[in-house]
Amino acid sequence: MRLAGRYILADVEKNPEAQPGPASGLYLGLVVTILAVLVYAGYITLQFAGVRRLQSEMVDRNRKDSLQLLRIQNDLNSLGLAMQDMLDAGDSYPLVAFSAQLNRIRVDLEDALEKEEALAVAAPTSEQRRYMFQLVGQFWGATDHMFLVAQFDERAAREQIRNKLEPQREQLTSAIARLLVQNNEAEEEAAARIATIYDRVQRQLYVFLAAILLAIVLTSLYLIRNNRRLFAHVEELSSQRSDLAQKLIATQEATLRHISRELHDEFGQVLTAIGSLLKRTAKHVAEDSPLHGDLQEVREIAQSTLNNIRSLSQRCTPCC
Repeated sequence: MRLAGRYILADVEKNPEAQPGPASGLYLGLVVTILAVLVYAGYITLQFAGVRRLQSEMVDRNRKDSLQLLRIQNDLNSLGLAMQDMLDAGDSYPLVAFSAQLNRIRVDLEDALEKEEALAVAAPTSEQRRYMFQLVGQFWGATDHMFLVAQFDERAAREQIRNKLEPQREQLTSAIARLLVQNNEAEEEAAARIATIYDRVQRQLYVFLAAILLAIVLTSLYLIRNNRRLFAHVEELSSQRSDLAQKLIATQEATLRHISRELHDEFGQVLTAIGSLLKRTAKHVAEDSPLHGDLQEVREIAQSTLNNIRSLSQRCTPCC
């Protein structure tokens, strides 16, 4: 029976195919997903760093530069009002009295020009900036000359204001207006670049999310496929083990039937024959003889053994 069971078990172990586990594929997918997330996170970090740099270096500085340009424009407007007052004052109010007011405007204008030059984002070319500072220098030089002339001839000084200083101030105003336009254009360009970066990041975010979802779907399908294969393999092994158990039970029952038959047929007949011989022999021996008692005792032992063998044979016989 043991040999038969070993042969059946060996036959079962040879049949199932080797089933590779999903662990290696899952580890590979996990590593690829983590690397993709890290690469995309680095890319997003660089993009947003560029946006922050663009906002800080261009947008913020451009706004500060525009504020300084507006300050310069305001100083030029103050100059225009002051020169208009100088022209309207007539002979009742000397031009030299306006020198302190113009000096205050000059100090504030030069300070604003210096700060604007440091903050310029949409910086004009060096020739344009040289031309602007040349205009400023010529304007204040003409202003100083006008105050000198005013000490001797008020009318000639007013003619210089009307014919020379006012056109120079208008040129400066036009140059500042052009710078403001350039700043606005630069701000619009920076805003467009920022919007482009955000749009590109948004599109790539959607692509990345789609790729992640696709990876999740593929991983799930891979797991489902492997689980189905493993469950099918387990079911096949369960069926084979059930067949093995049935074969072992059948082999055990056959062995027990064989043992029961051997006990009943062989040993039972031998003991029955021994009992018959002892009975016949006892008839030829006197009842008061010691041998008669021994024969009777041996016969009882044989009968008891026969009964035990029959009981054992019945127990070895399967119920069904």
